[in-house]
Amino acid sequence: KQDEFLRCKKKYVAFGGARGGGKSWAVRTKAKLLALRYAGIKLLIVRRTLRELQNNHIDPLRQDLAGIAKYKASDKRFEFPNGSTITFGYCACDGDMGQYQGAEYDVIGFEEATNFKEEWMVFICTALRTTRTDFRPRVYYTCNPGGVGHAYIKRLFIDRRYRTGEDPEDYCFIPANVYDNEVLMHADPAYIKRLEALPEHK
Repeated sequence: KQDEFLRCKKKYVAFGGARGGGKSWAVRTKAKLLALRYAGIKLLIVRRTLRELQNNHIDPLRQDLAGIAKYKASDKRFEFPNGSTITFGYCACDGDMGQYQGAEYDVIGFEEATNFKEEWMVFICTALRTTRTDFRPRVYYTCNPGGVGHAYIKRLFIDRRYRTGEDPEDYCFIPANVYDNEVLMHADPAYIKRLEALPEHK
């Protein structure tokens, strides 16, 4: 499923459904590959908090991209020699949306998208625009069931109930399952038991 996600070129792609499916790894890997392939491409990865970004993306990427891209801590951005950038942003409240006004990105990735309000995702996506002719702008959503954005993600990717201006051909849902993550299953098979110990709604 990670491979399917990496190869998908649809405009809106949701990758989710279960914990442990390798979603964060897939988003980081896709961002790296796009940044290396398309010179000057601008990518944004968004989570609710900076701490989540640091733990789930910035720290692993600093290791992965050592000697390849420079990390500017003040801007929370990786800069590649070919001009590409991966920027990290957060949105934990209505007031945080203002930082995306006037911004411009070729790719936006919402990590744990169902934790974002629908209006936050819609507003941040207004920063998805480009003048490039070699790349079609894209939005990636990783998600688990539940959360304030659950109904929005479910409408688009599960129920596929589209409104005016939403083209069904633009949307793709890739289900994530913990058993798809072969590396995790091999390294920590007991992880399944920890998932089974969670309350049903989790």
